[in-house]
Amino acid sequence: MFKKLLIIGSLIVCFNYLCFAQSTSSPYSVFAEGQIEIFGTGTNHALGGTGIAFKSKLYLNNLNPASYSGIDSLSFILEAGLFGRYTQYKTNDEQNSHFNANLKYLTMGCRFTRWWATSAGIIPYSSVGYKISTTDIIEGDLTTYYKTFEGSGGINQFYWAHSITLFKNLSAGVNLSYYLGSILKTETGTTTDGYLTYVLTRSDKVHTFNLDYGAQYTLFVKDFRYTLGVIFSEFKNLNSDFSYTINYNEYTLSLDAEESDYYLPRRAGIGLAIEKGMRFKAGFDYERRFWPENNSFNNPLLETRDGEQFSIGMEYTPYRGRGDQNWKKLFFRMGACYTKSYLIIDKIPINSASFMLGTGIPIRKELTMINLSLEAGRTGTLQKGLIEENFLLLHVNVTLHDKWFIKYNID
Repeated sequence: MFKKLLIIGSLIVCFNYLCFAQSTSSPYSVFAEGQIEIFGTGTNHALGGTGIAFKSKLYLNNLNPASYSGIDSLSFILEAGLFGRYTQYKTNDEQNSHFNANLKYLTMGCRFTRWWATSAGIIPYSSVGYKISTTDIIEGDLTTYYKTFEGSGGINQFYWAHSITLFKNLSAGVNLSYYLGSILKTETGTTTDGYLTYVLTRSDKVHTFNLDYGAQYTLFVKDFRYTLGVIFSEFKNLNSDFSYTINYNEYTLSLDAEESDYYLPRRAGIGLAIEKGMRFKAGFDYERRFWPENNSFNNPLLETRDGEQFSIGMEYTPYRGRGDQNWKKLFFRMGACYTKSYLIIDKIPINSASFMLGTGIPIRKELTMINLSLEAGRTGTLQKGLIEENFLLLHVNVTLHDKWFIKYNID
């Protein structure tokens, strides 16, 4: 037990350091707190981001805190994920590409009693990563200078979730989360002769606590299990500690600036799932995020709206029991997701659509599993000179099962 706890503690320390590394290169992450991540673990991603109505059993499902009631009473589950993403950026005039990879999340879960289960972990909430170059002319002069805008960082969610079985078919959950992150944005200007150089630097450290809630109700009809899931969280302002400086020809000055508005929008979602034992399951989710109507971008071309996400997913395995061939023990998954982001640029909404395929490869008595998924998608548009992103994302995660709560009888 001590060795297991030591390994888990080491993973948490390493992940706490690495999870703040840049994990996106999207120019759309220049706004507000950046690009909002699709929630869920690796298996949820293979199912199109679906999971509000799925139980945590063979893997942890952090889309609904009520899901942890599905964890087996003897199991301890540890899960870690990483990703690699190749993105091609296109405008009407040119195109570019970029590859980035990083650790994605670390979660763990277990059941304490027959009616109480828990999970804790670190998952990304948003990420910032961009580099945009342009030219401008100094006022009152014809001197041309180059401007480069860069950003990095993001916000991560540290959560501790609890699920309680209220009745045989009804479970409820609550998620206590601490949001913590650092966002760095710079603007660099240099004339063509290199004489004039300045660097504007804005550094924000954001943090806050928040609660979100969930419930699941299951109905059994013959060999099938039908589940309805709901989630909800309230609107919350993120606290921000910031510094704003300018470095001009080796001189550094502190500047006055308004505090940035970072939000956790009110969030509500509903999901439906149908399952038949371990061999088949399918689900559909709808989620809405209610962003404030006031525009904090100070730019007439930028607006915010309520964000929406539609996702659908299905999983199947030929596995019937011991003695089956190895390939029959595989889990085959597919899903699709359509997201309306909170951004409208010059009256053009920024949307995203993707399709996923994945597989689960059981090892160690069919409990521990390696999950692989490949996602292909598109974000943005070429209209009005905007940027279109076409991406391929490989998601790899390992779900480790162990028996921690067995009571041994000694003669």
